Amino acid sequence: MPDLSAAVTLDLWETGAGLGPVERSLALAAAADPAARDAYDVARLPLGRRDARLLRLHAALGGWTLEATAPCPACGEPAEFAVDARALLAQAGETSPPAPVEAGGFVVAWRPPDSRDVAAAADAGDAPAAERVLLERCVTAATGPDGDVDPTALPQEVRDALTRAMGEADPLAEVLVNVACPACESAFAADLDVAGFVWAEVHAHAQRLLREVDVLARAYGWTEAEVLALSDRRRAEYLQLALETAR
Repeated sequence: MPDLSAAVTLDLWETGAGLGPVERSLALAAAADPAARDAYDVARLPLGRRDARLLRLHAALGGWTLEATAPCPACGEPAEFAVDARALLAQAGETSPPAPVEAGGFVVAWRPPDSRDVAAAADAGDAPAAERVLLERCVTAATGPDGDVDPTALPQEVRDALTRAMGEADPLAEVLVNVACPACESAFAADLDVAGFVWAEVHAHAQRLLREVDVLARAYGWTEAEVLALSDRRRAEYLQLALETAR
């Protein structure tokens, strides 16, 4: 599990605040994996493997439980749900290697989408264009009854089979949580934004650190670096003493 110092956490928050969603998720995942040289290395990972790193970072900062709300599509009321990150990571360990998809007389070779593909699809403008971008980037070869086929010309039946194969090969690429609405009792699936959860935890952690720096700097005249260099336990004890003295 990653062990981020207070100073590194603040640096990560400051960097991430100026990035878009995909670039931010890469910065977070790179920070979660000491073996990764930089965000470029992480960008080439399948989305689920990237998000597995994000889940471990969330565990280090805020614990294994991810708690959120999602609007009920039937009545609009917010429904609360919680997910155990350890259960999600266990699913990630049950992946299958990419194998050619055979459907409707077509054979399609492919690779799992990564962050670069998602970024390209996000710039496509609409959902059909985004699908075409992903097909062009992730399908490495496609043949049909009459020979080679443009990936964007694959029949819907084949596209659906390809989508299922991608989900089986990379379960964390899209995490859907079954939720029951407490207001109307409707059941629906909520899409879990792993990167959004982790960023919210980093942001909250950074805000706590900034408040601690502010209080201790005022109380003792310490610099930010001196406050952040303290262990979490010592910083908490000094903070309590400073607050008691200020009463």
